[in-house]
Amino acid sequence: MDGEFTKEHTFITKGVLVILLLIHHVFFEDNIALYHINTMISDPVLIGKIVSFGKICIAGFAFITAYGMTLTYKHTEDSDIRVLFSLSIRRLIKLVLGVAIVYVLAVFYKRFVMVESIRDLYISGSGSRETRKVILYMFLDMIGMANYTGIPTINVTWWYLSYSILLIITMPFLYFLYKKFRYALIPAACLLPTAVMASKVSYSELFSIAVIGIAFAYEGWFVSEQDWRGRITKIIVCIAGLYLAFVLATDVGMAYGYMLSFFIPYTVFHVIGHIPVIRTILAFIGKNATNIFLTHTFVYYYFYTDFIYSFQDSWRILGVLLGISLCISLVLELIKKLFGYNWLTGKILDHYDRFCIKKEKIPK
Repeated sequence: MDGEFTKEHTFITKGVLVILLLIHHVFFEDNIALYHINTMISDPVLIGKIVSFGKICIAGFAFITAYGMTLTYKHTEDSDIRVLFSLSIRRLIKLVLGVAIVYVLAVFYKRFVMVESIRDLYISGSGSRETRKVILYMFLDMIGMANYTGIPTINVTWWYLSYSILLIITMPFLYFLYKKFRYALIPAACLLPTAVMASKVSYSELFSIAVIGIAFAYEGWFVSEQDWRGRITKIIVCIAGLYLAFVLATDVGMAYGYMLSFFIPYTVFHVIGHIPVIRTILAFIGKNATNIFLTHTFVYYYFYTDFIYSFQDSWRILGVLLGISLCISLVLELIKKLFGYNWLTGKILDHYDRFCIKKEKIPK
């Protein structure tokens, strides 16, 4: 796995990020106390910091998105911003189609298995006007725009979809900004969170890691520096970087930790990617990362909370939730294959390519 940051490295990184995501969501201090969860660490302050640090996963996903899209742009024959924007829209269509089927299945499961009202989720009242409003809200929720429009959502975790959509749309402009200003854009991006600090995760807080992701791909940093460092030195750098990210995120401010989240893929590239069994397991988890992100909240938060927390031990809870989420992902992929959803997605993307992007400009 030497040489460059491959697709397998991406999957391994996503596997690590998904585990951090589950830790951050499941082991809130209130849940630990409410369900009497046994943890390996007895210090509640340290546990709280570890759970809080798990939130850095969203910056890791932002890095991977920016890194991957930058490589796509670099391999595109025509670097005109309109072509790059068309490629971004293509990625956006693929994302929305991936979310849509999960949304539809979740609606059916909520309504007919859990016997919970979909209408009451979005609005109270009756009448044709309210019905039209419910349909509109459902559509906006399905395409990941609930967070921006301020409407109720079927899954609170899906707020990240709104950020992903914004990042994907703005990536062509960020790419051209980086091409113009290169290294000067990095400190400017890192200063933005301190100038526009928000009470919750915002685009400004994740702007820095998106730019750093662009820089890693554009400059080829994963490749260019690997020959001049020994294995022990790399391990020390990875440990130091992750520890610094932990301290900044938990003791200073999460936005500062986000800036160093690139140490997660960096550690995957130099350390974890060289451990055979672990890298295989994490890569398998990472291949199902999107589905796990989209569905795990339904399991532990909306539908089967008592069951998940009934295992009480933190490792068992994490293992059970991860196992169930992986099974759901595999079933979901089987449904998409059997009912032709993958075929439909491919056809939609082919039509988009034909009419909006010249074939020769699409990277292989």
